Amino acid sequence: MPKLLSLSRAARLAGVSRGELQKRIREEDLKTFEGELTVDLLLQLYPHIDMEADPMLEKVRQIRNEAKPKTHYSDGWMPDPEVLLTRLKEFQHVLVQTKSALNSSDALLQETLDDLVTAVEAPDNQLRKSVLACIAKLNKAMQRVERAEDARAALFAKDIMLKIVSASVRLLPSGHEFFLEGSDSILEAGLKAGMYIDYGCSSGNCGACKCKVVAGAVRKLRNHDFILSAKEQEDGYILACSNTAISDIVIEAREADVEEALPHQKIRATVRKIEPIGNSLALLQVQTPRTQSLRFKAGQSVAITTENGSRADLCIASCPCDGRNLQFLVARTPGDAFSDTVYSNTMNRQTLELEGPQGGFVLREDSSRPAIFLAKGAGFAPIKSLVEQAITIDNAEGLHLIQVGGNPRGSFLDNLCRSWSDSLDNFVYSSPTEQCSTGELVDLLKRTTEDLYRFDLYVAGPENWLTALKAEAQLQGIDISSWHCQAVD
Repeated sequence: MPKLLSLSRAARLAGVSRGELQKRIREEDLKTFEGELTVDLLLQLYPHIDMEADPMLEKVRQIRNEAKPKTHYSDGWMPDPEVLLTRLKEFQHVLVQTKSALNSSDALLQETLDDLVTAVEAPDNQLRKSVLACIAKLNKAMQRVERAEDARAALFAKDIMLKIVSASVRLLPSGHEFFLEGSDSILEAGLKAGMYIDYGCSSGNCGACKCKVVAGAVRKLRNHDFILSAKEQEDGYILACSNTAISDIVIEAREADVEEALPHQKIRATVRKIEPIGNSLALLQVQTPRTQSLRFKAGQSVAITTENGSRADLCIASCPCDGRNLQFLVARTPGDAFSDTVYSNTMNRQTLELEGPQGGFVLREDSSRPAIFLAKGAGFAPIKSLVEQAITIDNAEGLHLIQVGGNPRGSFLDNLCRSWSDSLDNFVYSSPTEQCSTGELVDLLKRTTEDLYRFDLYVAGPENWLTALKAEAQLQGIDISSWHCQAVD
């Protein structure tokens, strides 16, 4: 049976996104085996896999680090020494077995070759010719073994390197797979990869992230207050927030799908910073207590109530991978109590109440089609969250962000968007002017999608603008039934 690779691992070995690999397989009309492909098939698609390329996809890692803060126990992209040593010992065993098999094959080839040379002395001329042909074939095989430089050997070496610095985590029953890098916990790595794994506090207090290790080895990162019974420990149950993977693992874990509603939550949070984004927007940054994290999906919103009782429903502008450090975009709206409170410069260190999440403007994460994101004004909040989620999942063939009016030059959001465009090969950033009409925007969308057979389009912005944009698209004969839209005023 040939060695099979999951699409996620094969994409990493080839140094491309999973979406790009799926596109190539579809274009070449190649057969996969229940979502997996052989080493030979991967080499057929990418015959010149670069062994010198950074196995951790450096570009993606850099932008992910910029897009998402680390937690207190994540200290870099390399595993800690104890985990690294354990993985090295495991692969020492693999390499010993491999070398043993090669030695046995080499001995068998030599023995067969000697027997054939002896058989050449037989009187039968036809037999002699057949044996000479076999000897020639075996000599060529011996030369290949001596060189040991074929592409499959290089791919094997690269796969070993990937397994040393990262571990694959497969979830049951969904079959979802993601990679754990550095000293991340299983939960943290899953959230970064866009998985909606059950959790509550992310700090070992509530036990909501309890899961069962079916295969592989894990190591506890830190002690936790939640107590697992002796029977649960014997059966392989752990807390995903407090353990990391030493080897590739398979775990049984509860996770929500795209359509499933997440639990309703009420959480107190503290205002950490309010940063102006030009004259009309402010970036509100809040932090929840260490024992509570907000569980949400990219693109969703929460209701926020301030200490003076003002209230607003705001889309979350940050990635679900970090449920403690949350961002919101607040539009300056004179006369609105919540807006006036935010812009009064009196909110620092105040306590807010967050209630939610709600909303169905979420990423279709199982889709590998190119994704196009169009935002205006405060509509950039849910779009930013969706883009960060799409980057972490790394499943789409391409990502194109169109932000009407853009962000003020040199602002945090402007630098973030430009870093996405500079760091990711499959990312395009466009910022038409604020005065861009709906007709011009529809023309831009048509140019952007003219070479695309299918794509996912996400649009968020003021309700009046969104209504006008959809009306203009219909006038130009565009089917908007599959658009994913969110009104944000």
